[in-house]
Amino acid sequence: MFRVVTGRVGCFVRSRQGGVALAFAFLAPVILGCVGIGVDYATWLLRKQKLQNLVDVTALAVVSDMQVGGFDKGRAWAVAKGQTESLAQTKIRDEWINLAIEPVYRRSHADDPFAVALVNERDQAPTGVRLTMTQRKHAIMTKLVAPYLTEIVVRATAEIVGTSKVCIVALDGQSAQSIGLNDDAQIAATGCSVYAMSASAAAIDARGASKLSAMKSCAVGGYAGPSQHYQPVPITGCPAIKDPLVGRVAPPTGGCDHNDMQVDKQQGGGTVVLDPGIYCGGLALTSGANVKLNPGVYVMKNGPLVVGSDAWTSGSRRRKYVPCLCYHSRVSERIKSLLRCPTSPTWLPPASLSGDGVGFYFTGTVDPEEDGIARPIQFMPRSSVSLSAPTDRAMAGLLFFEDRASPANRVFEVMSDNARRLVGTIYLPRGTFVVSANQVVADQSEYTAIVVHRLALSQAPHLVVNANYGASKVPVPKGIGPTSAYPTLTN
Repeated sequence: MFRVVTGRVGCFVRSRQGGVALAFAFLAPVILGCVGIGVDYATWLLRKQKLQNLVDVTALAVVSDMQVGGFDKGRAWAVAKGQTESLAQTKIRDEWINLAIEPVYRRSHADDPFAVALVNERDQAPTGVRLTMTQRKHAIMTKLVAPYLTEIVVRATAEIVGTSKVCIVALDGQSAQSIGLNDDAQIAATGCSVYAMSASAAAIDARGASKLSAMKSCAVGGYAGPSQHYQPVPITGCPAIKDPLVGRVAPPTGGCDHNDMQVDKQQGGGTVVLDPGIYCGGLALTSGANVKLNPGVYVMKNGPLVVGSDAWTSGSRRRKYVPCLCYHSRVSERIKSLLRCPTSPTWLPPASLSGDGVGFYFTGTVDPEEDGIARPIQFMPRSSVSLSAPTDRAMAGLLFFEDRASPANRVFEVMSDNARRLVGTIYLPRGTFVVSANQVVADQSEYTAIVVHRLALSQAPHLVVNANYGASKVPVPKGIGPTSAYPTLTN
């Protein structure tokens, strides 16, 4: 009996079929585990690559948004979230994509002169962002794979490389000629950037013999006119931004300090000195008047700021200055006759308005001219204007500030052939800034920034928009000024 049993065991051991079965029984779990881990690793690599591409694109979008608006953590997070939702599902098999944003800046270091460091927001302005995305991935072999195969973490650092400066922003989101140049008009903004937020195919439009020169021109929509009218050709399809000065608080207004004030030429040609206050009905300087403004805020309430008009002699009940249309070259003589415009220039010298540390706030309504257009600013051809904005308080950095509740499409018009110093920011969120002079404008300013609903030039002005922000004591309002020319991935 014993020999029979031992013989059969020996046969089983010597049998190749039994050995294969036994080996398979022992190795099958190991083989299946390896296959599972391999599948987990392959899908992990694929998911990580997709997530890395997403974080790269999103980081660039955040930095592009910083080009004009500057860095704001809440806004940056909103841009990143919107970009992520538009390019990928934020929920894949219950695996949420989480975002984290840290502002960074470029610092000098002995070991690495191009080191990137996190921002101490009290001391440094960010030059870029470090964006981190994390997503948990369900693994087939959850209990066998390493933790790093179930938690995907990707990062991208995008920065501002090559500085530029923003000096012109047109806020109109739809119209053609959001920035419009006609006739022989020129804009020279060679040290800064120009942005048109209109989605129109002709957001920037240069006609006639006009020319736009800038470090960079950018339009949400497109541009019209021959390419030789631009230096360089505008970039199209730029990301839209909100009003960069929307957070600025308007100065306080109250009762009237002056009513329908008009300054005429003084006996002996003396200078009239005016103080800040509420000018109800506006302020008008007729030919020959010489006015110097003390520092402060001048509120134009329910009336325009007029410089260089001839005196009205036809008995108008509401004003004593000549209508703006009398100075427009394109208005026919028949219309000028109906308006009872002067037939020849006055013998008086041009009106002069000057002041440092002054800001103008335009609120209320302004009576329209005979063409139906209201003009809160009227700098006539025969005027001399030299102004710089306040350095502190509510109007710090703002030369002109239009009430956001004002009627739309009003015109703030500069026809002056001697308005060569306009230091500060021109902020007209509802109005059109029109320059229709025949000479150089603003070229003697350390810097001029223009944030308006629309910008229009006609006739032959040469608007020089300097961006030498550091040369002036007038501060640059947050939201404009130095920004990014070339957003790029640095890590």
